[in-house]
Amino acid sequence: MSGVRTPTRQFSSCVLIECDDSLDSINATTSAIVKYVSQRAGIGINAGRIRGLDSEIRGGEARHTGCIPFFKMFQAAVKSCSQGGVRGGAATLFYPLWHIEAESLLVLKNNRGVEDNRIRQLDYGVQINRLLYTRLIKGGNITLFSPNEVSGLYEAFFADQDEFERLYTKYEQDPNIRKRIIPAADLFSTLMQERAGTGRIYIQNVDHCNTHSPFDPRVAPVHQSNLCMEIALPTKPLDNINDPDGEIALCTLSAFNLGALNSLDELEGLADLTVRALDALLDYQGYPVEAARTSTMDRRSLGIGVINYAYYLAKNGVRYSDGSALGLTHRTFEAIQYYLLKASANLAKEYGACTLFNQTVYSQGKLPIDTYKKIWMPSAASLCITTGKACVPTSSNTACATLL
Repeated sequence: MSGVRTPTRQFSSCVLIECDDSLDSINATTSAIVKYVSQRAGIGINAGRIRGLDSEIRGGEARHTGCIPFFKMFQAAVKSCSQGGVRGGAATLFYPLWHIEAESLLVLKNNRGVEDNRIRQLDYGVQINRLLYTRLIKGGNITLFSPNEVSGLYEAFFADQDEFERLYTKYEQDPNIRKRIIPAADLFSTLMQERAGTGRIYIQNVDHCNTHSPFDPRVAPVHQSNLCMEIALPTKPLDNINDPDGEIALCTLSAFNLGALNSLDELEGLADLTVRALDALLDYQGYPVEAARTSTMDRRSLGIGVINYAYYLAKNGVRYSDGSALGLTHRTFEAIQYYLLKASANLAKEYGACTLFNQTVYSQGKLPIDTYKKIWMPSAASLCITTGKACVPTSSNTACATLL
């Protein structure tokens, strides 16, 4: 509760900032990072748009120095301030696995190499989709591109998987486009080795993040996650720190204490209280960057998760390890989802829908239960429920979430 006891009215734990492929946007991103780290927020940075090493600048007048120098800028910005004097700043930086510098980026966190080619104080989110997994499964190759040289590919990576596959294969066959071709097994092997060795390289399946999402990817695609890989919200790059068209996503957190729960029926009142409290907090708190205020007011996203899950299982006589907890977990989180959506709907009846409600699949009558995956696992003889994040619920990591 360290933050609540201060005059600083900034209660959003997670801040998602997207960077474009320009010096103005890189500088605006750096400035936004400093502003939010100094006000106790954990940072998610999407830097996947930045062009690769040796790309042309201004039609060939200069050559690009690559991603690493700019990632170092972001690291310096993150570490320039503490989170309200409680702990140091922290960030996870996101990029696609097909980026032309992927081989160099995958090893940024390991303890080998020299300072010039390592950035160890950031965490990393590597973005993957269906096509890249398919290439791995079939023993094929992955072709790496610089995002600025393959028009439309970066946007399709998130918004339209069929269009991405069409463009990707088209650019692979174009001899005039710079590329690197690597066996998929080699690239994934490097990713897995670095992930196992550091424990701080995460995987974001961007296709699933956009199909199992409250947002319509055609108009509000999800391009990244946050520091702890908990949430998936739309973002837009800033051209300057006061850019009215930019969008910085915020997640304002709370959690249900499952250990204190005696009946799932109790969740209805708790959900209503929590949604109303957090929604009021959005209007009360300050916004050091205008793009964050605009996004929050237009979307009014909340992050409501759980704590005391292990005790809740033990209290109900089931185990995480042997599969006996699956049924209880399914019922509990389905109830949480339902009551949070009901609380949000009740709020909308009183105050009206949020401004960008038309950019959600909720406005089309689709709910998370319509898009979640059911995967049968015969070896375990159990039904594994793969749940995703929605606009209200989140899998809040209370060990990592910013201390309020």
